Amino acid sequence: MSYVHLPPYRVTFSPTPLSEGVDWGLHAYGIPSLWKRTEGSGVTVAVVDTGVGPHYAVEVADRRNFSSDSESSDTVGHGTHVAGVIAARKGPAKGIAPGCTLLSLKVLGHSGMGSNDAVAQAVSYATECKADIICMSLGSARPDAKLHDAIRHAHATGVVIVCAAGNDGGAVDYPAAFPETIAVGAVDKAGNACEFSSRGKEIAAAAPGQDITSTWLADGYATISGTSMAAPFVAGVLALWTADQKSAGKKVNHAAACKALADTCRDHGPAGRDDVYGWGLLDPHKLVQYEVRAAVDGVTIFIPGGKIV
Repeated sequence: MSYVHLPPYRVTFSPTPLSEGVDWGLHAYGIPSLWKRTEGSGVTVAVVDTGVGPHYAVEVADRRNFSSDSESSDTVGHGTHVAGVIAARKGPAKGIAPGCTLLSLKVLGHSGMGSNDAVAQAVSYATECKADIICMSLGSARPDAKLHDAIRHAHATGVVIVCAAGNDGGAVDYPAAFPETIAVGAVDKAGNACEFSSRGKEIAAAAPGQDITSTWLADGYATISGTSMAAPFVAGVLALWTADQKSAGKKVNHAAACKALADTCRDHGPAGRDDVYGWGLLDPHKLVQYEVRAAVDGVTIFIPGGKIV
């Protein structure tokens, strides 16, 4: 059996009560102004992680435990933090898409470790539940065939899968390295790549991942740096975009999401797509206003790491 784990990260516990605006990425990238257009209602995001909450600011529609732990809720804090970045509905650190529906799919136990079999089961469950987006901030240095099969099936049904690239500054971890996923790198407040952010041809985009404050255990808050925080930032913005497209009767899938990111990210670093920033820095305003203009089924669209038909 092969295993998957949390990327290395450091936690700084934040005192409560916190003042509004502690989540710098939310405001620096202008997310609150997008809520006049959509808050992500009608979109389901599955968080495949250490579980979620309970936390007063985060609502979870369904919880499933695929880990070896007996407890289905979060005992680590990582999954709660990720979920808060995506969809915290209230409090000083609101999520990007507070109107979306969250699924908590626990695959990592109290040690931060889990099996790829558990992740595959969670991905399959999210697909069965017709999740629009799956967010995974976990990784392994080696690919797993069973997990890849589950991801391929999710991709074929139209699920958009967003993954953290990894935090060792080296090659992109799996499942982010699979071509059916969107691999996300991390940047700091200046928009520069974080030293820890993994690099490679698989990187699709970069988003805030340094000193991110979000929900934590026991109704608390914590500040963490990592691609684990950048991935849910992208997942949250994609949830807003998906909600907007669905309300207009448009179909969203992996290829459409890749095309939208390629056309809207702000180029950064070397001209064109590169191994550090992918297509560039996430531009939430351009992305949410981006329209799916034509069906992408059956069309080969370049994505980092390969081509998907």
